[in-house]
Amino acid sequence: MGTEPRFYRVEKEGPVIIWKFHNPPRNLATLETWGELVQLVEEFDRDPAVRVGIITSATPGMFIQHFDVSLIVEWAEGLSRASDEEVAQQLAVLPPPKGIAEYTSKPVICAINGPVEGGGCEMALGCDVRFISRDVFMGQPEVNAGIIPGGGGTQRLVRLLGAAKAMELCLTGRRVYPDEAERLGLVTKACDPDELMPTVMAFAQELATKPPLAVINIKKAIYEGNNMTLPDGLLLERDLFFETLRSDEALEIMRLYVATGQDREKLAALVEKVGRDPEKIAALLAEEQKE
Repeated sequence: MGTEPRFYRVEKEGPVIIWKFHNPPRNLATLETWGELVQLVEEFDRDPAVRVGIITSATPGMFIQHFDVSLIVEWAEGLSRASDEEVAQQLAVLPPPKGIAEYTSKPVICAINGPVEGGGCEMALGCDVRFISRDVFMGQPEVNAGIIPGGGGTQRLVRLLGAAKAMELCLTGRRVYPDEAERLGLVTKACDPDELMPTVMAFAQELATKPPLAVINIKKAIYEGNNMTLPDGLLLERDLFFETLRSDEALEIMRLYVATGQDREKLAALVEKVGRDPEKIAALLAEEQKE
């Protein structure tokens, strides 16, 4: 790996890579910590040996408190002295905002194992999937400081929850606790603290077995299609569907499925027995036919 991380402890378990954020004592996010995470995710995207990424915390009792407010104060002081034209010029040179999952075609899971608010919550919302420990909370409290979320909070919340609930959460800045987060759809699952990482790892290992091109094109269809009209999104989906149909892996899997009599449980049992090796599965099916 090219990047020598200062703020992340990196671990690998087979095809799964784990980035554990560590900027004690409060695990404040900064432009530097964000830039390092982007580098790590881009390296992960280029590494064929890893298939799924997990972001979590290595600092006990805290995931990401929020973005470092001292830096926001510096920006506010500078902007308060700038003209409207100077502010417009600064905005014009900034890169388009992106969530962390948009830096890779592979799945990125967020395992929220400590309280997370503000910019930290926005980072979590920018992952593909989220799991949360039942002893923590999440929230967008920026309104209490007289500002609004600036890292995607309003836009991702409205897409996840709808306008009314996104409005309520951003206007009140209240904390959202795990069971409500799961009920609303902010997270996939709320877990007891000792079950969080085992649950996330089991989910990640399952995703790592999925055909790579299908995973890539599902992410592409969802993220790009979400910014299109429905007719254009349907056209994109159809194009990507045909692209996956042309892959050797998809054709082989579908042939094997048909050979089982289109029996999903039977194919799953064969995969569990010999792995996703088409030749071995075909051999087992041939033996069954002889019997």
